Amino acid sequence: MVVKTHILEKSKRKSSEYKITMDSGLSTEHVHHFGGKGAKTYVSSRTDKQKNAWISRHKKDKNYNQKHSGIYHARKLLWGPSKSLKKNIKIYEKEHNSKLINRT
Repeated sequence: MVVKTHILEKSKRKSSEYKITMDSGLSTEHVHHFGGKGAKTYVSSRTDKQKNAWISRHKKDKNYNQKHSGIYHARKLLWGPSKSLKKNIKIYEKEHNSKLINRT
């Protein structure tokens, strides 16, 4: 089984904080921008109560569970189970059988 490599880095878009480039293992890549520029997240300083409010507000979003969307990556990495981005990356890698390189 081929392990996919994903790269997390700062986005160059004015409105987004992060960009993830997903290697599909073939000749194509998927790029998704996520996280509002300057916005507070669970990994930056938000509380459990604020995390739950964020999840409630976004869980009905069209692409909430679609791995090829920005909201999915915000949920998994910025609003994930841990307040540590590093720990959320480890969980993400395990869930997706991938290697996520953090270039932030």
